[in-house]
Amino acid sequence: MATRSFTSPTSEIRPLAHARVVVASLSLHYFTWAETVHIVERVGDVLRDRGLLICRLNSTRDHHYGASGHRRIEDDYYLVNGRTKRFFDRSAVERLFDGWRILALEERTIHRYERPKVVWELAVEAAGAHPHGAEG
Repeated sequence: MATRSFTSPTSEIRPLAHARVVVASLSLHYFTWAETVHIVERVGDVLRDRGLLICRLNSTRDHHYGASGHRRIEDDYYLVNGRTKRFFDRSAVERLFDGWRILALEERTIHRYERPKVVWELAVEAAGAHPHGAEG
C-alpha cells in the first residue's frame, strides 16, 4: 500500500492518483479557512468515488488547547503559543464537508494528553472529484 505525507498545502504536491482511505488526525487545523477548504478539495481529488476520509478536528469547546484567550486571526482561528490553530463547531464541519456524505460526526472528549481535549471525530465519503463543490 502506498502512503504519502502532506506537510504544506502550498507546496507543490504530487498526490497519489487514487486512494480509498485518507486519515487526517488533528492535522487540518493549522491553516486559514481558504487553505483548509483547498486541502479538503485536494483530498477529494485523491479519493476514489466513495473513498473515505477519517478525520479529527479541534472543537471550539477545546479551551485547554487554545479555543479561548488567544489572539484572533479570523473566525475560530487563533495564534496559540506562536502557532496558528483553527477550531470547528458543528456548522463549520458541515460547511467544510458540504458535498461529501457524512457517515459519522461526533464531538468527543479524549484523554490522551495532559488535559482533556475536545475534538470532532468524523468519517466522510467522497462524492467524486471536488466534493466540496469547487470547480477544478
